[in-house]
Amino acid sequence: MNPPATKKLQATAASIKPSTVPDLDSLGISDNIDHPKAASSDDVTRQLNEHAFSYSSTGVPGVSRYDGAQLASNARCEDAFVHGTFSSPFEAKDGKNADKWMAWGVFDGHVGWQMADLLTRHLVPYVRRSLQGIAGNSGSAVSPDNEAVDAAIKSAFTKLDDTLVKSAEATISSTASLPEKMSRLEAANTGSCSLLTLYDPNTRKLRVACTGDSRAVLGRQTADGQWECVELSADQTGSNQDEVARLNAQFPNEPNMIAGGRVWGIMVSRAFGDGMWKWTSALKQKLRDNFNGSSVPSGARYADYKDGPYLTAEPVITTTEISTSQPSFVIVASDGLWDKMTSQQAVDLVGRWIKWQAEGASKPLKPANASRFPPPMLGAQHDCLYDEKTATVQDNNAAVHLMRNGIGGAHDELTRAMLTSRYPSSREVRDDITVQVVMFNAAGQQ
Repeated sequence: MNPPATKKLQATAASIKPSTVPDLDSLGISDNIDHPKAASSDDVTRQLNEHAFSYSSTGVPGVSRYDGAQLASNARCEDAFVHGTFSSPFEAKDGKNADKWMAWGVFDGHVGWQMADLLTRHLVPYVRRSLQGIAGNSGSAVSPDNEAVDAAIKSAFTKLDDTLVKSAEATISSTASLPEKMSRLEAANTGSCSLLTLYDPNTRKLRVACTGDSRAVLGRQTADGQWECVELSADQTGSNQDEVARLNAQFPNEPNMIAGGRVWGIMVSRAFGDGMWKWTSALKQKLRDNFNGSSVPSGARYADYKDGPYLTAEPVITTTEISTSQPSFVIVASDGLWDKMTSQQAVDLVGRWIKWQAEGASKPLKPANASRFPPPMLGAQHDCLYDEKTATVQDNNAAVHLMRNGIGGAHDELTRAMLTSRYPSSREVRDDITVQVVMFNAAGQQ
């Protein structure tokens, strides 16, 4: 008699539907190599627009339109983004319901995508609740002052980060199963920059809260028709002298902490997550030994590394009042764009795009010699940076327009080479790129 296990195996086998075993003769006998297909011009446009979006009507006074797009280099893309409206945390001055606020966020992940992904779901709610808290304590329908608003936003950022990072000890000591513990620790083992831009239509104030090295740039048109560039955030890295001074004051006895523009090996000086730069040495070792924690920063490489915490999620905040008369826009982008062009170059490109749109966008604008560009090269000696000579205006989405010009513009062979290069080799020539462009109009107009 067959044992029960054998009967079960036989029953399972009987339930499998018959199929034909693959015939490997169909692969042929040719010596020719079947290489991946090189990207075509149409492939470039398709990839640039794959995650693009545009809203020409927002319903929020002062915001006429916004566009966005994302181009991955990593597999999976480590950038994430959020955009939309949320109920105003403050009452209007007349006691009526205030207009909805708008938010645009860009989250540039590193050591993984998990923290950036988490921020898309939790950062705006944390900020909104924190702002509602100060509104409820003010005892007045008038919006709290800038200092109180900034403090509330900072509190939301650090509270969310603490919830994720400082809970690690409690997580591993809990009675939860190992899979559950691993799940709770996952985001904090990765990291992310955060660039959150908030717009209050009642005051026309644009607040930019920056943790890391993504960047927000304001473009506003001057009386002579030129576009003035105003950086609304500063890249927070080991090359930022204000950040260097802050960290040296916090850790005066650790002279080797910052080298080559990095903080114990990491580029940014502020970030969400990155527990390995925030946890104590004892906790890091426990996580490494028992919960597959990250081994960075390596003690073998950084012998003078102590306990930190060396990174903070607290943002630097700027507040700008959007003009009621000057045409203006803001570019919110991860460092993948800023690796390719300067802030002023990006503003000028959007200025060209606005003019092209106003003139009907009837046909693409390309350099006269676009068909005679020299053959391109990519590599350590041939980086791809924005070049005025290859500038083009051909995309109806302003964010896609910026991305295209960042990877070669009108130089068709170069843009096709850039997108033929796939992960992991693509990381040598481009980072993940996420861009949102927000257009503002005069007060009282939709």
